[in-house]
Amino acid sequence: MEHEVLVVGAGVAGLACARALADAGRRVAVFERARGVGGRCATRRVDGQPVDHGVPFLHGGEPAFVAAVEAALGDDLGRGWPATVEGDGVPCRPAAFEAGSARWAPRAGVNAFPKALAAGLDVGCGVEVVAMHATDGGARLEVVARDGTTAAARTVVLATHLRATTTLLATVDPRPPAVAALAPLLALVATAPCLAVIARYPADAPAPASDVVWPADGPVATLVHDTAKRGPGARRVLVVQATAAWSRAHVETPPEAWSRALLRAAAAVFGAWVEAPDHVEPHAWRGARVVEGTELAAPVVAAWPGGARVGLCGDAFDARGGVEGAWHAGRALAARLVAVPSGPA
Repeated sequence: MEHEVLVVGAGVAGLACARALADAGRRVAVFERARGVGGRCATRRVDGQPVDHGVPFLHGGEPAFVAAVEAALGDDLGRGWPATVEGDGVPCRPAAFEAGSARWAPRAGVNAFPKALAAGLDVGCGVEVVAMHATDGGARLEVVARDGTTAAARTVVLATHLRATTTLLATVDPRPPAVAALAPLLALVATAPCLAVIARYPADAPAPASDVVWPADGPVATLVHDTAKRGPGARRVLVVQATAAWSRAHVETPPEAWSRALLRAAAAVFGAWVEAPDHVEPHAWRGARVVEGTELAAPVVAAWPGGARVGLCGDAFDARGGVEGAWHAGRALAARLVAVPSGPA
């Protein structure tokens, strides 16, 4: 079956865009480099137990987004988590704790939301798109995967993190002025890395007094008692996330070294036992977090004279940022693509 739209990236923005396009009757395929969908809405299983090692919980206040999240999560809402917080540090998204904002931490993990968005869509995981070029006089765009396979459509949506989007746009040939102008536009958005550590502990490990701690200083930005989301019988698991500055300084060093340093810093908050996990998994999120306040106002569309189009969306394209911003950006781009059908300029 020939597709009308190809979406590169199966994070929340790409899936929200693809879902809205499919609901509008468009034939859509989604390509994702990773083994599963969700992007930073990431849930890893440690001996079968879900652990959120990217976004620790979902939050938002706009009614359509709230309705979408609650419809996706069904009975597994985990509404109001974290219930107990401490520390004088600043949360990644302070708006999550403002009046009118809802919070959710499903027992199955935050990845349940993007999984629900992906249900019924044509999603290919493990497909890394590495190049894109115009064909048929600029009437269609062809994307090329690392394994050499190709696919083509009138419209391509890039919903990857900004570094990947910029790299992919640099491969475009031919590149009309409207497409060439996208790179300097993306350069206006600032991103930051985040180093994270999953640490699991023996059954007799103490229970932290708080669900989440935001230390005021040091290398740790967020200390999450992930077990508090999982219910009775769950093993003790902490997720430690580093500050942007500390992550930037250590992202190229061996994971074993920065993992130990983050656990040592976390031990200063929860106690010496934190330095003695029985299982550790480090994860480096490189450039996935958009610095608050540098987001663009709306998704972007650029066209070839022959009518082919490339659209950009993600949390960098909505002032709300985060998961809520990504969802809105994906939906907004889909609405724009539907409202203005592709065709010769």
